[in-house]
Amino acid sequence: MRRCLITFLLLSSFFLSHHLIGQEIKLKVGFDTSRIDVRRAEKDLIIPLKLEFETKNLKTDSLKAYVFDIKVDKEKTTIIESGYKLYFEKLKLSNMEKGKEIFLRILKDTIPDRQRKLFLNIEISKNDTVLTKVNNAKNQQLEIQLDSFEEALDGYKYLAYVGTNFDLVEGIKAKDLFFATNIYSEPEAGKNRNVGFYLSIYGNRAFTQTDSAGTIRREKKFEALTDTTTLRVLKTDFYTNKRVTDNIGAYISPLIKMRWFQSKNKERNVNLYYSPSLEFVYRRSTLSFENLNMGTVDSLVIGKSFQEIIDERFDGEEGIRGPIRPLFTQTFNEYSFNAGILGLFLSLENEKISVRVHGSVGYSSNYNRIFEPGLTSSTIQQHSDLFFSGRAWVTDSKTGITLQAEVTNTAINPRPFFVATLSKAFNFKKIGDFFQPIVKQ
Repeated sequence: MRRCLITFLLLSSFFLSHHLIGQEIKLKVGFDTSRIDVRRAEKDLIIPLKLEFETKNLKTDSLKAYVFDIKVDKEKTTIIESGYKLYFEKLKLSNMEKGKEIFLRILKDTIPDRQRKLFLNIEISKNDTVLTKVNNAKNQQLEIQLDSFEEALDGYKYLAYVGTNFDLVEGIKAKDLFFATNIYSEPEAGKNRNVGFYLSIYGNRAFTQTDSAGTIRREKKFEALTDTTTLRVLKTDFYTNKRVTDNIGAYISPLIKMRWFQSKNKERNVNLYYSPSLEFVYRRSTLSFENLNMGTVDSLVIGKSFQEIIDERFDGEEGIRGPIRPLFTQTFNEYSFNAGILGLFLSLENEKISVRVHGSVGYSSNYNRIFEPGLTSSTIQQHSDLFFSGRAWVTDSKTGITLQAEVTNTAINPRPFFVATLSKAFNFKKIGDFFQPIVKQ
């Protein structure tokens, strides 16, 4: 009986030890995220890679047999091997507890307007054999998205814009140059500074103002048929009056902090300011009287001789032809000084987007040219008025694409101006590079 018991214990110990030797430990070694988005720059990029390593209930001695490595998945990777460098050498898992910094260098690309991807895999091996079932980490593969080179905006404080105007009256199409420079110095939190300022210098084109009713130009012509009858031919042409206005202005407004709409969420950085304003606008307007290429011709037989019509000056006309309104185009200058007494400035800015909305009501001093169509002379007259203006700017931080809309009008003598622009914002320090070809000429 004793001999059988000893034999059973020996066999049990043998099979148990064999089972434990064949059973691998369970690990959790992975990246802290599954994807990183990187935008190329004008120089090499250094990207730190963070790992998560869980060693609960595992002794250091049991980890010495396992080797940790990071491999590039060449089947999925689309960046060339010479375009990156991984600063890492495989090591034993027992040394991971001491901490290991891993860095990836992305070299600048000679063709930066393309998108590439790099995939890194975590590999665990033992005795030069890759193990696929011992690692239970969530992120065992890291995808690095390399976007095309385009320098993201370094904040929204100093921005310049270059783009085009949209004229929705003549069709949704981009036309004419738009430029602007905005300086947005908001009050700094924690420095007892409740007042900032906003400065804008811009040049844009307002929507074309067209007389929808149009105008009519008639021409009467008489031809003798017999001694007692005359043929009257009436030709009617339709014309339109168009006004195109280019604006160049400078605008400044203090920003006085208001405690409304404040949020502790950094993604909703909403600020509201009381913002009185001063603005000077120079407007160059072009007024034109244009043919719509639409006309009618009507004829009528009159029971009078040609001479009788001449003697009677038919319909009070001068001679036998009616007065013809000439086609013309004339350009003239106007000026406006606007003092916004009541104004609000609302901004929402975070890492993704910048939204600015400004509304103002106040006093306006306008110097307008009084011009009668068909006349070659005109005079400039000053008149006071009440004005309203509203502006909105929306800028994407990643691309700098900016949509801007503006409306300005006066109360006593209404003259509405509408502006819509599409532009690209770039950091003000780049304005020298933008105008460098002009400077070199």
